[in-house]
Amino acid sequence: MNTSLLRFYALIFFVVSLAVAPAFARHPIHASITTIDLNPKTHSFEIACKIFADDLEEAIRKATGTQLYIGSAKENPKQTAAKIEEYLRNHFRVEADGKALPRWTFVGREIEGDAVWCYLEVQNVPALKRLLVSNTALHDIHDDQTNLVNVSINGTRRSAVLRKGKEVETLEF
Repeated sequence: MNTSLLRFYALIFFVVSLAVAPAFARHPIHASITTIDLNPKTHSFEIACKIFADDLEEAIRKATGTQLYIGSAKENPKQTAAKIEEYLRNHFRVEADGKALPRWTFVGREIEGDAVWCYLEVQNVPALKRLLVSNTALHDIHDDQTNLVNVSINGTRRSAVLRKGKEVETLEF
């Protein structure tokens, strides 16, 4: 089976898993999905990460000792945004052709069911042939955590399935 087909099946599996997971009290699947789309008009990467809120809270609590209460009346939205940004800065990065890209900006986040969408942006993305993606989010709390990263650049789509032991992948465009 070729790599593209395998990645397509993995994508379908993870999308379905995230869609049905709210039906479980504690989700049995430890997965996140990140999309990175190059906006050709602004030459910016528009990045969206979908992560289970309870897992993100647990990881941030473990890393910082801070309880966030995401989506509840107890939540402090400014503190939540700052802690999510701090956590993602330590666990998510991209590089173009072996060079660091401009620092990404945390645009915001929103709740969708049991998940949190986190939005990031990288401005002034140069033309590139290779994109290194690294996503170790939640690896610190789940040994079976899988982070799927889908990248679209100028109509070409590539995917990476990242786990402990394979936290980084370089995608060719």
